[in-house]
Amino acid sequence: MEKIVYIIPGYGETPSMAAYKKISGFFRRKKIEPISVEILWKNRVMTNYVEQFIDKYNMRNNKKRGNDEVYLFGFSFGAMVSFLSSIEINPKLQILCSLSPYFREDLISVKDRWKRLVGKRRIKDFGNYSFDDLTKRINCKNILVYGSEEDDICLKRAMDAEKKLKNSKLIIVKGAKHDISQKEYLERLEEIILEEIKY
Repeated sequence: MEKIVYIIPGYGETPSMAAYKKISGFFRRKKIEPISVEILWKNRVMTNYVEQFIDKYNMRNNKKRGNDEVYLFGFSFGAMVSFLSSIEINPKLQILCSLSPYFREDLISVKDRWKRLVGKRRIKDFGNYSFDDLTKRINCKNILVYGSEEDDICLKRAMDAEKKLKNSKLIIVKGAKHDISQKEYLERLEEIILEEIKY
């Protein structure tokens, strides 16, 4: 049995970025093999992103006959992909970094500028996902990571997630913005991965 982690980047980002390579190294130090997930972001919605990841997971899992101990790691949109996929995959643990506040319950509070940025098709698709309903179907351990310099709506989503997800812990990264490549964010992630993952 292998210990593996699927690393899902944020919107528009790729696993080849330096930050994700560093994060892969943190997991290797815990003897967890990282699998970088490439998502095709352009002209697609969250439902498509989740389907892409589940397809990649199933392809590998079928080859390995399902014997892996699975961890999930996602940032921003990638954290949302992880969250939605964890219902089907049921990992041992998922680390949700800066979970996007784009669930049905969030949309009323999302700034108009953010809505324009993600586009009408994505906003409509987000409306299919009720955070309150979905949390009841997630049974794995959850670590929620949030940067202290992120927008208030992101903090609200993270705090609500800690309250509603079973077996969850919220860790606030002091001085961190919504940027996983930021020094403060990466240093804290290294500590979290090395200290919080227990066998």
